[in-house]
Amino acid sequence: MSRSAGKLLGWTLAAVAAFIAVIGLQLVSTPTAAGWTTPRVVVIPKGSNSATAVRLLRGGGVLRHPFAFRLLVLATRSGRKLHFGEYTFEAPLAPIDVWRKLVDGDVTKYSITIPPGANLFDIAKLLSAKNLSTEEAFLATARDRTLLLGMEIDAPSAEGYLFPETYQFVKEQTPVEILGILHREFRKRFTAAMSETARKQGYSVTQILTIASIIEKETAAPQEKPLVSAIIRRRLALGMPLQMDPTVIYGHRLFGKEITRKALQTASPYNTYTTPGLPPGPIANPGMAAIEAALNPAKADYLYFVARADGTHAFSRTLEEHNRAVARYRALVRNPSRMPTDP
Repeated sequence: MSRSAGKLLGWTLAAVAAFIAVIGLQLVSTPTAAGWTTPRVVVIPKGSNSATAVRLLRGGGVLRHPFAFRLLVLATRSGRKLHFGEYTFEAPLAPIDVWRKLVDGDVTKYSITIPPGANLFDIAKLLSAKNLSTEEAFLATARDRTLLLGMEIDAPSAEGYLFPETYQFVKEQTPVEILGILHREFRKRFTAAMSETARKQGYSVTQILTIASIIEKETAAPQEKPLVSAIIRRRLALGMPLQMDPTVIYGHRLFGKEITRKALQTASPYNTYTTPGLPPGPIANPGMAAIEAALNPAKADYLYFVARADGTHAFSRTLEEHNRAVARYRALVRNPSRMPTDP
């Protein structure tokens, strides 16, 4: 080949390469379509390779130029850096932006807020509503004895050991992973100093959490939590039955229902009317205020309390005082427009 022919071939190849680069750059930076009326969702399962990801993205209408996406993956050697999960595309993106989304792992996040006092059944419903787990799978995981031992939970379930907070979850997380996130947050909040305080008081962590969960379900008023804690401690010390309705409700799964006379009279480990002492474990997941109150009861000699119309409670030292408070409450229920005055 002559020198001139070689130069011509070189220029031709350079021109072709430049043309391919321009076309490739245009394909890489061109959005998939003009516009969408609704967001598009694509799920990349665990273990998917780049070819599977491209197929799913194209099938979901997200990639109009899959070749450009493949070029990006090859050029950057990022095939193993693509993250699995559920991706939401609010509007058409260029292949390079789709690629960045998968490399960054910008998966769809679901916010779940667990309020203080939520129990395992409440949490299971919250997760199921976002299709993050079935209720059955989460509840079975929360009762898995092997898993509980690994988390150092000496209780019938993870009830009480999951901290109320707002969490961000993603699809593909398993019930075990979700439970682990909730439990790790609890371990961050319930400190070693708290465990030591419980031990010095003669209580296990599970017992303190059980007291805290009862407090959480009995009153929402922060100033009352230490008082309810004092009543629980005093009744335990005197050998009195706790007689706390929320424990019976939990034992019979009467959530959102009116407690029945039959339930109150049916003996069970969670019926604190018929069974002395604390129930075998927490009945909810208490917040920090209830936990602090369980560890630090008020210096008070109350033994009884009954609800008032405003959601707070009347506290009494004797049964006679308590009966008068109950009579006032019942009178108010019969005639809400007339508030009886204290004697």
